[in-house]
Amino acid sequence: MLPGAIQRSTPDTWIQFGPQHVAALLVVAVLAVNLVVRRDELARHRVDVWLVTTMVLVHLGWVSYALASGIAGPGDLLPLYTCDASILAGVAWVLWKREWWGHVLFYWSFLGGIVTLLLPDTFGYSLPHPAVLYTLVFHGLLLLLALELWAIEGLRPRAAVLWAPVVVTALIVPLALVANARFGADYMFVSRDPGGIFSFLVGYTGAVRVALNLVAATALLLLGYAAWVALDRLVQVRAVPAGDAEPSRGPA
Repeated sequence: MLPGAIQRSTPDTWIQFGPQHVAALLVVAVLAVNLVVRRDELARHRVDVWLVTTMVLVHLGWVSYALASGIAGPGDLLPLYTCDASILAGVAWVLWKREWWGHVLFYWSFLGGIVTLLLPDTFGYSLPHPAVLYTLVFHGLLLLLALELWAIEGLRPRAAVLWAPVVVTALIVPLALVANARFGADYMFVSRDPGGIFSFLVGYTGAVRVALNLVAATALLLLGYAAWVALDRLVQVRAVPAGDAEPSRGPA
């Protein structure tokens, strides 16, 4: 995510669902459909490694630019948004295949990718500003990673595992509150007035703000689950065993 302290563009040049936005959405849509359609062929390759590695490089590029340009300081760039935390979760998934952890990564990537791509908070900047480029590329990669978990690795939606993203996400909130108090940031959108989809939280503070945020996140999770179930019924993929086993990767 972009740091909460970034200065807005004056005047705003970004247009929601304008030509730049629509073009970016079309590119991501083509890549997503291609990944799902070619899932059997791609199962022969470690697509998860490629996607996570690219995410790491893109994020490091953004952090380097943000620090060098003065757009943000180190305290603004901690991995305490679920989108940024997806990088660490993705590395863990590559090394440690567990179904419940895959669900954490899927929902963070799927919901973070879709929501941010549809309603990006670009602080008014338009392409080719690095902040906008990073937002669109990184969250496009997030969505592709979620689809890779499902279509290629065979992770399936299961209501019994919904506890995992809820618990792990809630565990980030105390860390976010501490970091927000220390650095004046807005990790997990619990401290300052946010933009984008979380604009409805403006005006709420303290425990009420945190509670509303968690309720909204849980509602979004359930919508994500329903969308995943619908997608899974539409496209048949190889299932992951119910236990803590490594998902099938298709033919060798």
